[in-house]
Amino acid sequence: MDLYIIRHADAGNPKEWTGDDAERPLSPLGHQQAKALGEALRRRGVNLGVVVSSPLVRTRQTAEDVLAAWPGSGGPQFGDLLAPGALKRRKLSKFLAGFAADTLAIVGHDPDLPDYLGWLLGTDPEQVHLEKGGAALVRFEDGRPDKGEGSLAWMVTPEWYMPGTVGSGQ
Repeated sequence: MDLYIIRHADAGNPKEWTGDDAERPLSPLGHQQAKALGEALRRRGVNLGVVVSSPLVRTRQTAEDVLAAWPGSGGPQFGDLLAPGALKRRKLSKFLAGFAADTLAIVGHDPDLPDYLGWLLGTDPEQVHLEKGGAALVRFEDGRPDKGEGSLAWMVTPEWYMPGTVGSGQ
């Protein structure tokens, strides 16, 4: 199994958002990042079988914009396990293993995704920071995501798929 782990794209400064944080949308830069990531993956021959996103607006929009690179692919699924603070590593792994797909993507939040990524790789999560709009590809030889069973194929920041731009950092 190939698992693409994608942190939601730029959603502006949370301190400037006056509404419910769950409703905070992507910024214009965030939409550009997510669409560019989808196009970069498609150009490299990736075919996302299943995309599961946190139910929050900024992650849903990231997933939808990434999937726009594959017209007719259907939309993302939403999983409460990917909501901020809700990620249970073993439960998420079991959930993902239940899909009959060789290629999956999850879209979520910091610090949950780096924690999950570190767990999958058997390393300290501090070693695997994902920037907003960043993505990592983790491969599993036995087809099941589990603790220490993944191998990191690559990790990218928005600067990789949007050359000449400056990312939003944290």
